[in-house]
Amino acid sequence: MGLFGKKQVSVSTDVDLEDVKFYRVQDASGIYDYAEVVMHRVPIVMNFDSCLLSEANEVLLFLTGVLYACDGEVVKIQDKIYLMAQKSDLAGPTLKKFIAEYQKK
Repeated sequence: MGLFGKKQVSVSTDVDLEDVKFYRVQDASGIYDYAEVVMHRVPIVMNFDSCLLSEANEVLLFLTGVLYACDGEVVKIQDKIYLMAQKSDLAGPTLKKFIAEYQKK
């Protein structure tokens, strides 16, 4: 066929809320540990309240690249709180409900 074929439809997967890892980020020292969790397809919620803006940006930029490579996405839940997960997990009912409940409109 040609270069422009049909895009594969991603199937939504459901994760338990107990499987989601929650982190309060103090600095950028654990950046590779967070990336390791993301590469194992475990959703994470990151709270940057206690972190300097420059270090929070460093962590977010790095993990955004890791998520892009793993077909994932970053969702802003609240100011300084982000959910990072695979697109298929975000399409599942558990994370959709979590986002709807905690995301500020």
